[in-house]
Amino acid sequence: MKNTQVPECVECHTTKTPMWRGGPAGPRSLCNACGIKYRKRNRGLLGSENRVSKKTSEDSNSSSSNSRGKQRWKLREEEEAAILLMALSCGSVSA
Repeated sequence: MKNTQVPECVECHTTKTPMWRGGPAGPRSLCNACGIKYRKRNRGLLGSENRVSKKTSEDSNSSSSNSRGKQRWKLREEEEAAILLMALSCGSVSA
């Protein structure tokens, strides 16, 4: 006798879905619909923090296009620093 467990979504408890997605309970814990909602909700939370900080920086500057340019420049600088740090930690680049 085979002992197979039927996967169940931890959010809506469905057992049928075209694709299982990762969620707060780990990989393949959410059905397709709940997984998409979970991802959008998390991205929305992150996006709202960015919008708040962007709005306050725009209020402090007279030109919103100027502040957007500064924000993009800062993001690129942080991305480059992160890439360099990863390369150094892997030993790909010598200091």
